[in-house]
Amino acid sequence: MRAARAMRLPLLVATAQAITAPVDYVNLLAGSFTRGDVFSTGNTLPLVGRPWGFNHWALQTNDGRSAWWFNGNDHEFKWIRCTHQPSPWIGDYGWFMVGPQMGGFASSPTGFFEPRAATVLPHVLDFRTAPDGMRVELAPTMHGASLRVTFPATARLEKRICIKLGGGGNDGYEQSSGGVDARTNRHSGAVGSNFAHHIRVESKTPSKFEGRGRDCFCFAYDRGATVVEVHLATSFIGKAQAAKNLQVELRPHDAVVSEGAAEWNSLLARASVDDAALSGKTARDLQVFYTGLYRALTFPRRLDEPGDNGPVHWSPYRSGVQQGTLVTDNGFWDTFRTVYPLLALLYPDHLKWICRGWLKAYEEGGWIPKWASPGYRNSMVGTYGDVVLAEAVVKGVLTGSDAEKAWNALRRDAYEEAPPGGAVGKVGLRVYEQHGYIPDDSGVSDCVSRTLDFAHADWAAAQAARLLHHPEDAEKLTRRATEAVRNSFDPQTGLMRPKSRSGRFSVRFDETRWGDGYTEGSPWHHSFPPFDVELLSRLHGSKEKLREKILQMTRVPSTFDHGGRLQCP
Repeated sequence: MRAARAMRLPLLVATAQAITAPVDYVNLLAGSFTRGDVFSTGNTLPLVGRPWGFNHWALQTNDGRSAWWFNGNDHEFKWIRCTHQPSPWIGDYGWFMVGPQMGGFASSPTGFFEPRAATVLPHVLDFRTAPDGMRVELAPTMHGASLRVTFPATARLEKRICIKLGGGGNDGYEQSSGGVDARTNRHSGAVGSNFAHHIRVESKTPSKFEGRGRDCFCFAYDRGATVVEVHLATSFIGKAQAAKNLQVELRPHDAVVSEGAAEWNSLLARASVDDAALSGKTARDLQVFYTGLYRALTFPRRLDEPGDNGPVHWSPYRSGVQQGTLVTDNGFWDTFRTVYPLLALLYPDHLKWICRGWLKAYEEGGWIPKWASPGYRNSMVGTYGDVVLAEAVVKGVLTGSDAEKAWNALRRDAYEEAPPGGAVGKVGLRVYEQHGYIPDDSGVSDCVSRTLDFAHADWAAAQAARLLHHPEDAEKLTRRATEAVRNSFDPQTGLMRPKSRSGRFSVRFDETRWGDGYTEGSPWHHSFPPFDVELLSRLHGSKEKLREKILQMTRVPSTFDHGGRLQCP
């Protein structure tokens, strides 16, 4: 499939000025202003990095709130964090912090900044601290970053840049020729016993090394120093690979900034703006659009590194170095029906290697991940990766041996019971096959969501099976998907509803109830499986009646019963 041409979007955006740099419209702080009184509002991190980056970098505003270490409402600056956290619910791995200090050393420094006054763009972080007046600039590469700090010319204080490791049991560092080699094995799960994030740090400005305990070291500078620059690169393979990544990628700071801007602009510009749509619109419209597009190009994360004979990676599935491209930090929920179809439209060339990265996970671990970060996670209920791979086959992104490998992965998810632990496969598959749905008294949780998610995966796999000349599988999986939807639909309420093994709908039913048979939602959130609109229309009586039901959903107040009332945005 040819690389996508720029798609013109006549209705989404707008300002009267010419669009020369789409990256400038990206607002990384959007969604980061967490409110404690509203469930799951905020939690978005201002991630600076390259598209699908190996590392991300973000401001850290507190030390004590676990996975919620940044909030746009905070004004404290603690560190810049190298992070791999795809979600606060999943957690981080291989993290460490870097930041400047003036005056005496502080193991947990505190400065102040104004988030709204900072330049926080995909390719650069640029802000000033108060009251000391330091200007801090970070520009990422794929596997590293350049950090430049401008100290006040009048400040005759101690000046240093410090690196604080994650605090894992095997943290450590050592001086080596021209820099420091460090490592951290801090993680929140889904790694092998030999997991470590290796870090190579070099000061490009003359400095003195300072060891500050087991998990922190600094580069100290002359009191008269004004502008200092530090280069970092990382690897999950080893310290030699981290040094190689630094040598390959790092250049003077301004060059790194320019290269990052060019890469982001080239991708963001694949969706251009129709000049006729600009009238009466605002810069905010452009901001909303390009911020959303940036987010779509952030995950999944590339986990591979440059090798002598093509990409190599440390495998969380085999706990060793393997050849090829691997991707991670994605749970497909709900990107399988939003982000991935967009990638198929605008970035089919990139979607190909992303899907090959997921097939590599299947090859090394035996299953398509349900949630990967970096390895298998027992999170969510469906095998949504099936839909991603099936769509890639149907749309010609995966062909030949790639398509056949994808079918083998799809077939295993479709027919083989999940192993103990629930991190892969369909938990409750045999129950689903026996009843044509998952009963709410079967002992399998999230019965309605699980049933409909299984059905969606079946339907998607059937489309790939038909294209790849497996007609019996296509027929069987289509029938299973159709029966599951029919069995879950309650014509009395027009909603998908829990049902017992005897075939009776659950007496305990509340359309505002969050949870029970529904994963992170209510009956309203889970009653419109999108893969077979014709079937939904027949169940509701007509397309017009389905339309009216969907419109009714948009009018339902966003207050749900979650063992007490739960307010949702």
